[in-house]
Parts: sequence; structure tokens; C-alpha cells
Amino acid sequence: MASKPIKTGPRVYAEIRWMAMDYRFKPNERINEVELAARLNVSRSPIREALQRLVTEGLITFQTNRGFFCRGFDVEEIVNLSDVRIVLEQRSVRLAIERATDEDLAALADWWANTMARADAFSSAELTARDEEFHIRIARLSGNSELARMLEGINTRIHFVRKIEVEKHRRLSTTYTEHSDIARAMVARDADRAARLMHDHISISVADAMSTVREGLARIYIDVDQI
Repeated sequence: MASKPIKTGPRVYAEIRWMAMDYRFKPNERINEVELAARLNVSRSPIREALQRLVTEGLITFQTNRGFFCRGFDVEEIVNLSDVRIVLEQRSVRLAIERATDEDLAALADWWANTMARADAFSSAELTARDEEFHIRIARLSGNSELARMLEGINTRIHFVRKIEVEKHRRLSTTYTEHSDIARAMVARDADRAARLMHDHISISVADAMSTVREGLARIYIDVDQI
């Protein structure tokens, strides 16, 4: 019988990171390092290293003398992250229009048009990944690597929320026309319009955040219990 491959530290980190992003730990639940190590078939050392790293990314919290906990899932965090994201993404789109070449902007628009042409064939997870990539591509076109890095960090923390939003769009038979509008405004180098469209696309009301939290919590407690 072949032995199981030994999991490296980076692989352990990647697995736990995905679990945290997708709320495979319940909100505010204490993470049992011994059980997690047994589940992943590794020692506690790479588990603790991964958890400590995830604390710095905002995906896990640590309480002195109590241990590691899954982050909460609430309206305030969603709205706060949306507010920060709006500022970063509007700056990102303006810098991209200022610094990117015509060819780069056209490539962005073409890439998204191709994505939407094949959207029905994508799973919700795949479409969520492309939604995230659209925004990161704009950030990279800004020429500001720190801005792109900050947005990637926020994307990690709101990944679960964005997955829910993608599925809502699908149930309503809508598509990401907002992305197409933003891309066209960028190609036209209309920074004010592109920034305004980006604001409207990202902005989330408290009512919408509450709806997302309700749906998310229902999904977390159903899905996690079935694993």
C-alpha cells in the first residue's frame, strides 16, 4: 500500500487558508489545533505556523491564553471592507487610465467580453475567480504594486461574500454588465465615468449586507455540518 505524500508547510498553509476563506470553520469558533492536525495528517508545528500567518491576513483571530479562532461574519465587517475597497478601486481605475497603454485597456475589455461569452459554462466558483481577476487586472494596470497587494488582501477576506453575490446574479439571470461598462469607460479614458461606475458596482448598502450575512450564515452552518 502506497504511503500518503507528506504535506509541506506551504501546502498546509494553502489548505487552511482556503478553509478560512470559505468559512469551513464556523464564525467565532475556536480552532482545535490537535483535531486540525489529525484531519490534515500533519504535526501541530505547520498548523500553528499557518494559523499565525493567517492572523496577519485577517482570516483568523488570536486570543491570548485561548488560542486561534475563526473570524466573525457580520454586517459591519462587510460594509467596512466595502468602504475601503471603493477608495482603493477608484484610485486603481484612475491610475490605470492614466498609465496603461491603449492595447492594455483594450485587452482588459476583450478578456472580460470573452469571459461573459462563456459565463454559462463556468461554475460559480470559476466565475467568482474571474470576477476577482477583473479587479486585480485593473489594479496591476495602475502600475502601483502596493495598491494591487492591498486589494488582493481584501479580496481574500471578502471571497465568501463575492461568491454569494455571483450566485445571486445567476439566480436573477443577470450578468456583470457593470464590468463591461467599466472596461468601456477605461478604453475611452473617461476616468470620471469609470470611477463612478466602479463606486456604484462595489458599493453595498447595509440592507444588502444584512441579506448577504443571513444567506451566508445559513450556508455556513449547513455546508460545514455536512463535511
